[in-house]
Amino acid sequence: MPGWRCIAALIAGLTAVHAADPREIWDQAVKAKGGRERLHAVHSLAIYMKPAQTNLPGPPANWLCVFPDRYFEYDGQGNGEYPYLASNGVGLADCPRIIVVDGPSRRVAMDANGTPRVAWHLTSLEHDRMTLNQIVFLLESAWLQPRIVETKRNTVTVEAGGTTFRIYLDRSYLPERVLSLRAPGEKHYRAYDYRLQHYRDFQGVMLPVRVTRVNGVVQWTWDVDYEVDAKYNPKLFARMPNLADGPEPWRLP
Repeated sequence: MPGWRCIAALIAGLTAVHAADPREIWDQAVKAKGGRERLHAVHSLAIYMKPAQTNLPGPPANWLCVFPDRYFEYDGQGNGEYPYLASNGVGLADCPRIIVVDGPSRRVAMDANGTPRVAWHLTSLEHDRMTLNQIVFLLESAWLQPRIVETKRNTVTVEAGGTTFRIYLDRSYLPERVLSLRAPGEKHYRAYDYRLQHYRDFQGVMLPVRVTRVNGVVQWTWDVDYEVDAKYNPKLFARMPNLADGPEPWRLP
């Protein structure tokens, strides 16, 4: 059947193109996000996460990402109890809470309802978040250019920050899912699964205004707003802000 042979030859040709240039799809995704030059110019990103009007809304939170290795979290009411480190061991506290991560000094500090204020060294969780902040929201940055592992139709598998991610793209080449993959032989696997929808242009960067985090049978969904290159007080990362300062203490003088 000559018609089928032509179709098979066309498919084989397209496959060969992608095999010859595995970066092609990735470059299309970077272009769809706003272009390499624009993405690499982003130094900070404020992320305002509001509970979505869904059956499984995520708890309110504000983040400030200062690339590549600093971030701030304010988790509002509704996040429930969480563990914290204190001088007398591990305790439980209710939200709201503040977390400040300063990569250059390898310092993590937490304010649990105003007390206690403690600091400890970065763990793999903080390192993961530094990578995720760049992968999920920018794809790549001036400090993080993922290594392409495989391209296949609408998916790109990359390695970044010691973790392998499979990134699913929509018809516009924008990421609609970012999924971390278990490494061969890895016993203690921390799964990351983000679903990204409804992109809008924020100062030349395409960002999802609906974000869902899936963790096993648990699923949280947010409606999200952003501030690209948010102005912040660098002293934020030198001291522990107080919960009384509210969810955006980086704006304080």
